[in-house]
Amino acid sequence: MRLPDFPWDALTPFAEKARAHPYGLVDLSVGTPVDATPLVIQHALAAAANAPGYPTTAGTPDLRDAAAGWLARRLGVIVDSSAVLPVIGTKELVAQLPGQLGLGPGDRIWIPTPAYPTYEVGALLARCEPVLGPADGVALVWLNTPANPSGRVLTVDEMRAVVGWARERGIIVASDECYIELGWEARPVSVLHPDVCGGSHEGLLAVHSLSKRSNLAGYRAGFVTGDPRLVAGLLEVRRHAGAMVPTPVQAAMTAALADDMHVAEQRARYANRRAVLAAALAVAGFTIEHSEAGLYLWATRGEESWATVDALATVGVLVAPGVFYGEAGRRHVRIALTGPDAQIATVPERMAMLPPPQQVGPPPSAGGYQADARSTGSHPSAAPSSQPPPPSASRPPAGQPVRGPQPGFPADTGAPPAVAWPGYDNTGYDGNGGHGVRVTAEPPDIR
Repeated sequence: MRLPDFPWDALTPFAEKARAHPYGLVDLSVGTPVDATPLVIQHALAAAANAPGYPTTAGTPDLRDAAAGWLARRLGVIVDSSAVLPVIGTKELVAQLPGQLGLGPGDRIWIPTPAYPTYEVGALLARCEPVLGPADGVALVWLNTPANPSGRVLTVDEMRAVVGWARERGIIVASDECYIELGWEARPVSVLHPDVCGGSHEGLLAVHSLSKRSNLAGYRAGFVTGDPRLVAGLLEVRRHAGAMVPTPVQAAMTAALADDMHVAEQRARYANRRAVLAAALAVAGFTIEHSEAGLYLWATRGEESWATVDALATVGVLVAPGVFYGEAGRRHVRIALTGPDAQIATVPERMAMLPPPQQVGPPPSAGGYQADARSTGSHPSAAPSSQPPPPSASRPPAGQPVRGPQPGFPADTGAPPAVAWPGYDNTGYDGNGGHGVRVTAEPPDIR
């Protein structure tokens, strides 16, 4: 099994350059919370510290009830508490879900692009084939809304179209919704909302994390819910594997899900940081694309992403290159909202010292996807010569993400619906019979 490269160490020299700036380092490269874990959660953890026995894999009744209550109260989603399953941080679940669902060699998993790398890693760990669009043999579709890294929010119509397509073929849809309470210009909607799924959760899973909303990244706390049959199957596998959330963490999760005030306070912090960073980037000539929700600004100034990383490092700001999330991000950088307020307050002045961009030609558009009823999912800016090959064309090496057959879909795959396929982009196609797309990994436990 060949996993993607682990390139995060490549940022080390840029971090050293940024740290040498007279104002010091502002690290906006990794989306790890820097604000205090709310006291209501800390107190719940401490109160449950005397936990000599094993925790339950299924979670305590109080935790499951709190999660079901939060889903109804905040997202308009109604689930039975028995269909809630706590997980040891949602990165663990994303990486293990294909295998825990019983998928394996011969199965394909549709992953978004640009994307958080663990969707691909999870496919490869299960010895499945990751693909970047609708294709024969797809057994699982990953949605990520709001998306990491781009902050894109899928519309109800887009999500409903994917759910309908998947249900017609008996395909499971899993939606990673870990940023769902951080909507800015758009309000994210869960795949389990009646407007998307028609009131039935059959074939659907939603994944929720407390890391961002509650500053619980260090606790490793999340849950999955949706189709009761699928959740029950995951529970059995996880019981055998000993995948148990510690009892004190379950108590902390219960307190976090029952309290909305700390979430509003944290959201306000991120909103203020976002406003400062967005204004500073605009003045410095950046274009911010998507970013209507989530914890990041997805920005470009028309040059290769590593050139932008280097330029920002010269003024002491460290960001993540878009190529960490696939070839579609090669002229973007991801800028996290997780720096301390005092450091972020220095960014506007730093931007005034930023060197000009390196001219490398016009960047590919990334301002959304548009398609008609028979679209092949191509990017609106792609030239005709960049269209993918027909289904009989050569395939990338084993283990590398591939796209679904184009142009035209086989009868058993069906044409795309009359909306764009979310996250389906041609910009990674290399024009030589391959698909030049590799997603590379982020550090452990970073989302």
